Amino acid sequence: MSGQKILALRDGMCVPVRGIRAEDAGALQRLVGRSSDRSVKLRFFGHLKELSDEMAGHFADVDGRYQFALVALDPEDTGEIVGVVRYAREGDDAAEYAALIEDRFQGRGLGIGLTRGLIEAARENGIGHLYALVMRENKVMLNLLRSLDLPERKRWQDGAERVEIDLQSSSAR
Repeated sequence: MSGQKILALRDGMCVPVRGIRAEDAGALQRLVGRSSDRSVKLRFFGHLKELSDEMAGHFADVDGRYQFALVALDPEDTGEIVGVVRYAREGDDAAEYAALIEDRFQGRGLGIGLTRGLIEAARENGIGHLYALVMRENKVMLNLLRSLDLPERKRWQDGAERVEIDLQSSSAR
């Protein structure tokens, strides 16, 4: 996804979406700070008081091919990130997927909209499979992945469900 696009949410709100930039590290830290303990736990598999400068810099500084991320900006303050989805390539054609949506934007279609944009970028970059490690209680993420209507495989890994999505299918194109 090059440049900024607009994503219309289920309730009609329009949210600017663009690729992440290295200078977004501070906005990522603020996103984590505004997120509920539950949302942070489900994303990072544990409690996290704050996103360190090092972690924020790592997540924000992507090469666009092997690591890629899309951010949704607050329509009322475009300096603030309200959602982020990312992948990090592992191996030839597989990448790990992760997402964090600010609580007040959850359930409005932002996560699925961003994920579809990420899938488009992953396909363009030659990634054939995305996988996500999802805590069993994260029903929202499990439902989001299922709603992509792409072939998936599940197995347990490190105490979480590993959901592998086949991007070569034409279903979500």
